Amino acid sequence: RLSEGVGGAARHVTLDMASMAENPTFNMEHTEESRAFNKEFEKSKKIQDEGLDEISKGLRVLKNLGGEMDEEIKRQEPIMDTIDTKMDTVTAEMRTANGRLKSIITSMRSTRHFCIDVTLIFIILGVALYLANSFG
Repeated sequence: RLSEGVGGAARHVTLDMASMAENPTFNMEHTEESRAFNKEFEKSKKIQDEGLDEISKGLRVLKNLGGEMDEEIKRQEPIMDTIDTKMDTVTAEMRTANGRLKSIITSMRSTRHFCIDVTLIFIILGVALYLANSFG
């Protein structure tokens, strides 16, 4: 028994196995409907195979890209390791230099020097006031 689905696109085939067992001369020849079904099935199978072939091509391209990326990463890994080592060295040197600079600045800017700086600022302000009063 053949039945069509919505729009005639899907087909449902039901075989009555009891009738086949009772009647050994049951006709298994292709009918026009079974030929049409078989043709439609083969057409659908071909379209599906074409789609799968396209997916397969895409996957091959992705595999090749992945392999090339892996090779590039392996090629650049030693370079990156060298850069990382150099950065660690530079970072340690910067910490040492910053420590030295801090101690130099601290020793130069002691409270003794602060008093001298304040005195010099007052002298500069006094000179500026004198010049402003003289020419102003």
